[in-house]
Amino acid sequence: MGQTQKLYQILEKAHIETKIAVEIQDWIVDTMEAQREKTMVQFVDTKLLPMHLEMRNRFEAIDTKFEAMETKFIAKFDAIDSRFDSIEKRLDATNFSIRILGVPIVGATVGGLGVLVLEIYERLMGF
Repeated sequence: MGQTQKLYQILEKAHIETKIAVEIQDWIVDTMEAQREKTMVQFVDTKLLPMHLEMRNRFEAIDTKFEAMETKFIAKFDAIDSRFDSIEKRLDATNFSIRILGVPIVGATVGGLGVLVLEIYERLMGF
């Protein structure tokens, strides 16, 4: 029975401490709410609110226009990117014969031609 009474006292103390913590929390929330309302009243009284709202609306309009432009740009870039991908795939799949400085190159690919052109350029320029 001694342990039951001790346990009851611990629980009662914890309950009291919880009530105190809840009261402190409520007081903090009420104080913050009152301060916010006071600040808003001061904000309205200074006549800055209409200017603030107008600036906010303009910034939102600019953000909306920017997002629309960004969406258009991304769509166009994706379209161009897909065209280049298909051209690159077609060129890589196609073997062709060309002449560079009188030397026939058979079965060249775009990557191989790039390396060859770079080597010829470096030889001509003396790098």
